[in-house]
Amino acid sequence: MNGIGSKVGLGILLVLFTALISGVSTFVNFWAVQGANSDAFITARNLLVAGLLVPLFFLARSSVRSRLGRDDWLRLIVIGLIGGAIPFLLFFRGLQMAGAAGAPTATFGYRMLFLLATVMAVVFLKERFSWRVGIAAGLILGGNALLLSLTATVWADGTLFVLAATVLWASEYTLSKRTLSGLPSTTVALARMGFGGLFLFGYLVVSGQLAAVSALTAAQLQWIGISALLLVAFVMTWYAGLRHVDVSVATSVLVLGFPITLVLDVLASRKPLSLPQAAGVVVIAFGVVLVVGLASLRETWVYLDRVVRARLGSLSWK
Repeated sequence: MNGIGSKVGLGILLVLFTALISGVSTFVNFWAVQGANSDAFITARNLLVAGLLVPLFFLARSSVRSRLGRDDWLRLIVIGLIGGAIPFLLFFRGLQMAGAAGAPTATFGYRMLFLLATVMAVVFLKERFSWRVGIAAGLILGGNALLLSLTATVWADGTLFVLAATVLWASEYTLSKRTLSGLPSTTVALARMGFGGLFLFGYLVVSGQLAAVSALTAAQLQWIGISALLLVAFVMTWYAGLRHVDVSVATSVLVLGFPITLVLDVLASRKPLSLPQAAGVVVIAFGVVLVVGLASLRETWVYLDRVVRARLGSLSWK
């Protein structure tokens, strides 16, 4: 396999892992933030993530900092603001406002992130828009609609907050894709969480909520730790994968996180998966396969096969 094919296969594989992590994280975060001051929760969590990313950053590339220009710093600061700060405040506040009953409806806006990101990538990054992407977009939207309960409210409290967060994240992914052409993924990941955490801390100070951090209970701190580990895994795999694949492809694969969250909800509530929901999972999966393409999926499989064989071969010599 040539180098380009290997990179595409690696990128898709990493984004697939990101989708799995995202599905688990969404399930965990909904319960983790309940009863807590959401602003204090995400500030403490995001600062912890930034701290965990610092050693990974230096292990990956210790000489990056000296090569950053003024434009690089500006992009990284903006990524932190619109990717690691404001949308987190909006998203978690929206989830709390929606509650358990309205959360599925409120998060439907977030499920359109791939569509917004694709449009932005076509306009600003000149990514190619094909008929496959158009059909896949319709399938993914339709599949997500099937995941909603027929009795769900049409418009839940907090929906507007989630929509605003989605627009900001789509913008950040587009900017990050351009930034990744010149900087390592660990640098972008640390900037998103590091600058984002600083912006969040400043917001707590200005809004008079700093004392809410010290008021977090031991149980809430444990949830913060779990959520932080998941977010570290998310940003590390996401930006490493986004470096090698188009924004439209990466964000479409990320949609697979929603069926994963649904399955976890079903298992936790011990309620059977309804026929429309099962159909929605199938339709989403088909849409993702369509936008990724069979050739790219084959490259992913070949790449994974080569890595596994190489690993098994190295173990056999030990």
